[in-house]
Amino acid sequence: MKNKGIIVLLAAFGPFVGCMHGGAQSQAKSSTVLDEDVGRLGPEQEGLVNQARDEAAGAKDALSRTKLRLEQAQNEQGTAKADQDRADADQKMADAQQKIADDSRTPEALEKAQGLQTQAKAHKQAAESHLEYVSKLIDERKEEVQVAEQKVKVAEARVEWAKLRALQAAKNPAASKYDAGRFQTAVNDAQGDLDKSTLKAQELEAKATTARRQWVDAKNRSGSTGKAPASAADETKTDVGTGTGTEPDTAK
Repeated sequence: MKNKGIIVLLAAFGPFVGCMHGGAQSQAKSSTVLDEDVGRLGPEQEGLVNQARDEAAGAKDALSRTKLRLEQAQNEQGTAKADQDRADADQKMADAQQKIADDSRTPEALEKAQGLQTQAKAHKQAAESHLEYVSKLIDERKEEVQVAEQKVKVAEARVEWAKLRALQAAKNPAASKYDAGRFQTAVNDAQGDLDKSTLKAQELEAKATTARRQWVDAKNRSGSTGKAPASAADETKTDVGTGTGTEPDTAK
């Protein structure tokens, strides 16, 4: 009878015990600390966590600003296309004057036609350079967004790692449920992805900077006015950490 009672108890509590064991194994495979475990920390034990959370909030703010710079670059594309339309109109005017000059053959008409043709070609070259630059700038800005998003992921992984370290420092038994190596791996993996994206952003920045110089040179040769939207190399380098900056330098 005694043995039968033990069997009944095991049958009744076996699923509950297995669930608890499975839960512990699940947390051991996770790189996220449960809120209920973080809640066991006292205010004096949350310093590491609060610092990591502040850094994550800063990364999210930087992401918002980076997305805004992408929108600004995309808006500039409309300006570049309008510039190209004006260049096409100049070319049509020059061609019309050329026809008049060819018919009249007067020195004055021929000289005027030649001047308009030279000006129209220079304007066309500047407009094409403008569009090319804006295209490369948009590519750069898109990759900057990827960098900023990856920075958020790194910061969030560090928040979880900070939570576990805080539990360990407080000698809280909940810390034993987690595999610290998984948290370190999550941070390292996120950082590795960030490094790759950063390198690509720097390469695109260099291309955009070169295209911007070519456009400015073509614009100066054509005698046209207008301000160049700045590439990352012309900006204050603070947010993304790739050689990418904050706000467009519209003075250039």
